[in-house]
Amino acid sequence: MEIKRADPLRHVMPGPRLAVVAEALFLINLMLLPGIAFLALMVLWYQNREHADPLVRNHLRQTGWTCIWGGLLLVVISVAIFLLGGFDNPWTWVIGILYFTFVHSSLILLGVMGLSRAINGRSWRFPVFGPREPS
Repeated sequence: MEIKRADPLRHVMPGPRLAVVAEALFLINLMLLPGIAFLALMVLWYQNREHADPLVRNHLRQTGWTCIWGGLLLVVISVAIFLLGGFDNPWTWVIGILYFTFVHSSLILLGVMGLSRAINGRSWRFPVFGPREPS
């Protein structure tokens, strides 16, 4: 089955809406409503995991797994830094805040790139966190 895409030179957003919504929810989870947007993304992913459009499946799968792994990595390593270094050590706070800020801002940057790819109707794989797509 061939999926017909809109001409990117004539349309503002030629990508499928569900792919764009998935990427937008990923960014909302990181910046505005963590937890609520994560649950909305997981529900969207569960309801549309067998969608006919491979581009929608790609963006839903990438954002879903990256939310799970990125969130786990942020929380687990941040907690480990503070438990190993102690809450009273100023260097623990420096390292913990630098780590959290670096990883969090990297996920936001990658999310913006994914949103751009979804809007333009292109597939996307998050580096490190994103699962490989089946051939």
